[in-house]
Amino acid sequence: MALGIGANTAIFSVVNGIMLKGIPVENVSSLVEIYFSEDNGYPYATASYPDFEALRDGLPGIFDGVASWNLAIARMDRGEEAEVVLGETVSGNYFDLLGVDPTIGRGFLPEEDRTPGTHFVTVLSHGYWERALGADPEILGKSVRINSRPYTVVGIAPEGFNGMMRGLVPDFWVPMMMERVIHGLSGDRLQRRSSRNLFIKGRLNPDVTVEQAGAALATLSANLAEEYPETNENRAFSLLPTKDVAIHPLVDRMLVPVAALLLTVVGLVLLIACVNLASFLLARAADRKKEIALRLALGAKRSNLIRQLLMETTLLSLLGAGGGVLLAYWTLDLLLSFKPPLPVPVNLDVGIDGTVLAFTTLVALLAGVAFGLVPALQATNPDLAPVLKDEGATTQGRRRLNVRNGLVVTQVAVSLVLLVGAGLFVRSLQKAQAIDPGFITEEAVLLWPNMQLSGFTEDEGKQIYLELEERLAALPGVSAVGLVSRLPLGASVQTAGVKIEGVQPSAGRDEIDVDDTEVSGEYFEAMGIPILRGRNFGPEDGPESPRVVIVSEAAAERFWPGQDPLGKPVQYSPTSTAQVIGVAADTKVRTLGEAPRPFLYDNARRSYNEALTILVKGNRSSLELLPAVRRAALEIAPNMVVMELKTMEEHMGLLLFAPRMAALLLSVFGALALVLAGVGLYGLVSYAVSRRTKEVGIRISLGADAAKVVNMVMGGGMRLVLVGSVIGMALSASVTWLLSGYLYGIGALDLATFFGIPFLLGGVALGAAYVPAKRASRVNPVEALRSE
Repeated sequence: MALGIGANTAIFSVVNGIMLKGIPVENVSSLVEIYFSEDNGYPYATASYPDFEALRDGLPGIFDGVASWNLAIARMDRGEEAEVVLGETVSGNYFDLLGVDPTIGRGFLPEEDRTPGTHFVTVLSHGYWERALGADPEILGKSVRINSRPYTVVGIAPEGFNGMMRGLVPDFWVPMMMERVIHGLSGDRLQRRSSRNLFIKGRLNPDVTVEQAGAALATLSANLAEEYPETNENRAFSLLPTKDVAIHPLVDRMLVPVAALLLTVVGLVLLIACVNLASFLLARAADRKKEIALRLALGAKRSNLIRQLLMETTLLSLLGAGGGVLLAYWTLDLLLSFKPPLPVPVNLDVGIDGTVLAFTTLVALLAGVAFGLVPALQATNPDLAPVLKDEGATTQGRRRLNVRNGLVVTQVAVSLVLLVGAGLFVRSLQKAQAIDPGFITEEAVLLWPNMQLSGFTEDEGKQIYLELEERLAALPGVSAVGLVSRLPLGASVQTAGVKIEGVQPSAGRDEIDVDDTEVSGEYFEAMGIPILRGRNFGPEDGPESPRVVIVSEAAAERFWPGQDPLGKPVQYSPTSTAQVIGVAADTKVRTLGEAPRPFLYDNARRSYNEALTILVKGNRSSLELLPAVRRAALEIAPNMVVMELKTMEEHMGLLLFAPRMAALLLSVFGALALVLAGVGLYGLVSYAVSRRTKEVGIRISLGADAAKVVNMVMGGGMRLVLVGSVIGMALSASVTWLLSGYLYGIGALDLATFFGIPFLLGGVALGAAYVPAKRASRVNPVEALRSE
């Protein structure tokens, strides 16, 4: 029971922390999430600041207030130390709208959110204040340095308030008007209606419904589309109640089936544990039949006896829940130690809180009552006269044994379903790891410096990149060094809107969205991506030269079928058209399971980019290269902020994180189910042996050899395993199609899994049945004949 309830408690804790736990704000029921659709129809995109202003000022009777926010990565300087931290740029009414009162100090004043780049003030998170500043009570009015600039601390957020993006915990907040400064932008994107990067949250007036607000937003959207057709045509506001959104509608849509799957899996594990409990209680009921018959004969009410037996069962289940909570603590520590390899830390508010304890208690009570009821009903319904005369043991025992047989069949069937699911995910992970992504996946190191966060000017950044390339290329064992703005199979998606002659954009679009990246010519050698036709970028392709582009083979086939793509134009904007100079081999771009996707390679040396990743390809292992790359980077720029320094294997680990976790979790729970089913079968055979001790003794005394006794005793148990396996296979075949969307390279009816898992289960079952059967074959006939 502790194992079954502990698994449920741990998984429910994760689901609760990610999807169910509310945010610590005032009156969350009146808050709504406001989105701005893309012109391709995607309804949950971010908005521009001018659109936010129109929303804030244009609907005063609908919203009590509207606030905007955006994530920001920055460098926090503390003496000679520097730390990369996550923050949020927020509108001035952010804290007031949410009803969040700082522990110390205040939020932002209205005047601090009016003029761009003039108010260097910040509110720090409670966690950063404690971690980095020692919870200094005199912090108000002092300065902290963010991206080399001093910001005056005006407040400390309350403990437990972790911003608006679950899992991404900010260390600071600054006014939205500091957007250009904090991001180091050359222009002011707050003035650009086409720059859409803001999340918006609103609070409805008390007498306004969500439907009324939606209608008002539709009218506002139509007015904006008419007034600004170039940027707002085919775009519209939409909203959802905050209480109905865990992270983001798109993310929630993916998380809900995953959460349902995990809760179903641990629920099945608990079912197996409860079946074991019921089987154990049936055995106890058989042992107590004379006691219960005597009490009934003396006038005890059956309802009172049932109540007593259910109390015993429930107490047993609650004791199991206590052990389960302890197991859940350890399990959660293990689960939370597995984090996706992202440049920004993910901190989930997951733990054993009041909600989780209430869930655990409820599960324990239901399990105790539900699976104690049948044994209690059977135990309190004996044939009084035969039992009191010590008769009827055979018939009563056989009837209870038949119920226990059904429980074992159930255990085996459910265990097989879990094991098949685990086997499918393990096989899927093997297939995913075997997929050729089209580029090297080992013996390479990725260095991602951020020149803007490091405080370097454009000239300094260019010089450092050049020195890094030269120094890293000269390291022993390094064969190539390339630059790239976005690696394939990464966490982000980068597209370019282009026009290609003869290619029609999708309905409602003026441009074709194509995945793209900026690379240096050396990138292709470093990644092992061959140029199939044409040429690579060269020294002649500088900032003053005509713009050129390299396309993937899939792009050439998609945009110029049956033609030579070399020399074809690709229009990025009315003033910028590139000429195709080469065709590169296809690679996986977003996912391992995708079909070849069109991809554009722009020349990284054409213009300055302060956040390029440096790819170092070696002739030795990545782990040997890593410290050498780190030393070289620190020697060139000791104060440089490094967003990531990792091996190519770690980069691939991000994409494989989900299938690895799925395979790990389902394998663990499948193994747990297998152990519990083995325990149940062992208990059944042991109980059968104990009920047939005299029979076994007679058989042995009449000359039966040990092998025949073992076969006889094991035969009954293995027949149950066979029946359970057939039922389990049928169930598996009928439900595994639900997993097909999460599998790589295999179908939901993978033959290797469906043939291999029954053999695994059969092997464990043989072992569980053999031990008590072997013990039965060693029974002393004399003692056996005296035992009853």
